[in-house]
Amino acid sequence: MNYELIIVLGLTAVALALFVSERLRVEVVALLVLSVLLLTRVLEPSEGFSGFSNEATVAIGAMFVLSEGLRKTGVLRRVASLLGRLFEYQQELALFAMMTGAAVVSAFINNVAVVAIMLPMVLSVSRKTGVSPSRLLIPLSFAAMFGGSTTLIGTSSNLLVSGLIAERGLDPIGMFEVTPVGLLFFLVGTVYLMTVGRWLLPDRGSGELRETRELADFRAQVEVVEGAKCVGRRASEFFLDSRGKVVAVQRGGNLVTEDLEEIVIEVGDVLRIAAPVHLLQELDAVTGQRLLPLEPADDDREGVAEGEEAGKALLEIVLAPDSTVVGRTLREAGFEQHHPAHVIAMRRRGEVVVQDLLDIRLQGGDGLLFQVPPEHDGALQRRRDFIVISEFGVPEYKTRMTIPVILILAGIVVGAAIEWMPIVTLAVVGCVLLVLMRVLTMEEAYRAIDWQVIFLLGGFIPLGLALEQTGAIDLVAHGLVQGLGGAGPVVLLAGFYFATNFMSDVVSNQATAVLMTPVAVVTAMSMGVDPRPFIMAIAFASSDSFASPVGYHTNVMIYGVGNYRFLDFVKVGLPLNLLFLGTAVVAIPVIWSL
Repeated sequence: MNYELIIVLGLTAVALALFVSERLRVEVVALLVLSVLLLTRVLEPSEGFSGFSNEATVAIGAMFVLSEGLRKTGVLRRVASLLGRLFEYQQELALFAMMTGAAVVSAFINNVAVVAIMLPMVLSVSRKTGVSPSRLLIPLSFAAMFGGSTTLIGTSSNLLVSGLIAERGLDPIGMFEVTPVGLLFFLVGTVYLMTVGRWLLPDRGSGELRETRELADFRAQVEVVEGAKCVGRRASEFFLDSRGKVVAVQRGGNLVTEDLEEIVIEVGDVLRIAAPVHLLQELDAVTGQRLLPLEPADDDREGVAEGEEAGKALLEIVLAPDSTVVGRTLREAGFEQHHPAHVIAMRRRGEVVVQDLLDIRLQGGDGLLFQVPPEHDGALQRRRDFIVISEFGVPEYKTRMTIPVILILAGIVVGAAIEWMPIVTLAVVGCVLLVLMRVLTMEEAYRAIDWQVIFLLGGFIPLGLALEQTGAIDLVAHGLVQGLGGAGPVVLLAGFYFATNFMSDVVSNQATAVLMTPVAVVTAMSMGVDPRPFIMAIAFASSDSFASPVGYHTNVMIYGVGNYRFLDFVKVGLPLNLLFLGTAVVAIPVIWSL
């Protein structure tokens, strides 16, 4: 075994371990992998940077921009509004319509954008109908994943797998080549979620995410000043409402977290509290006490006149999984340098926060409560870093551009379907047209791209190349053929689907596709069978992973907002994973003969 093979295999193992542990951001891991490959001269620079010039990487970046262009027209918001009204009349029909609508739209634009737009609608439905959002958000996320599997452009995994096999001289995946099996998956998944899956969905209570935010899982700080009515009370008696509580008292340089029933509140105390949003709003309106932002303003808030914070709105957002602040602390993020808002509270599902909130590293799905002047709340709504779930005002949309944008998307789909031009060419031309037509500015186009995915591919596509060049893939493929080849290609197909699906539940689906696709191709060729069925198994298995809240971006987005627990995804998603596995093993060999 040569040293290059040892380096590549060791590097792959370390990268996967870092992904699972989440010690580093995924794009940092990818760039670390790329750096090691270049420094050890396993790859030449032209090979090392091939991931950034790969057609799949460029096409995926362009699809993010096209999705943002459609979002800017407001057409998806109007669809979500119609579905919201339907929920008020027939909930089962509305649930089916929501899932179908999310799937159809996700077939042609990024499914993360679809879920981000429909999320506030679902929460609004929950408030109006009393149905717990935990009964609605998993079906929304899963349906968006179903839809992404029905076309080439529906998910980045399909585009990536198509690009990888094209580099190996195989025909790329056609625009609608995956549609028959994708539609079958949609049918199986929808029937499951409307029947057995619906019974397995948790019900955390209909009021958990209403506008009053009954859950006391927001953490904030309250400064007690002269004239406060709470002075002289015990800390344990600060809230008359049992849904709020004081978790610590900071007095001078000391932080007290125990025996709070014995602590008497004094002027100058800073109380760390846990309370639902409506209690925070009430506290902010009481004379003599005010909510402190989690980060100091430039003036350290000295000289702030009483009542200066009056008139500010409380705006609740969820951090997008690809937010630029993920992995940074609130102190490092410096929200106040970029937005006229203070972060006054934070919520994270399953984690009790009592230490200094400024030093907690942000994660995708975290909830933040902003105190923001009403005239500036639109600035936060326009940031793709944030998914606004408590809406103030209506964002501005370019409705007059709806038809032109839809025609551009339709042209890309039709052009790719008839193989007039490669999908990457059509997608880039479409992006240029959106900018020339002023649907998007260049700055908005830059912000629309999920750079985490781009850098992930930039680092992992070269890793796949290194695995191939050093003989690691041949080694793995030979072992698979020796171990499972005797059982037949169908068993091996099932093994690839299961392994890819499992990895996608704990590791990025793009990274999984990069690592598994060349192994599947070489293994199939070693057995003397057509690699196409194995390629399709990798594409579907990496796109449809349901048993974890961290394996796919749409699941990350709904995890905290829906008040889910990790095991909720296992309970609902694992049976669906197995159903899809059985469906794939039966359907894929029928469409693509082994």
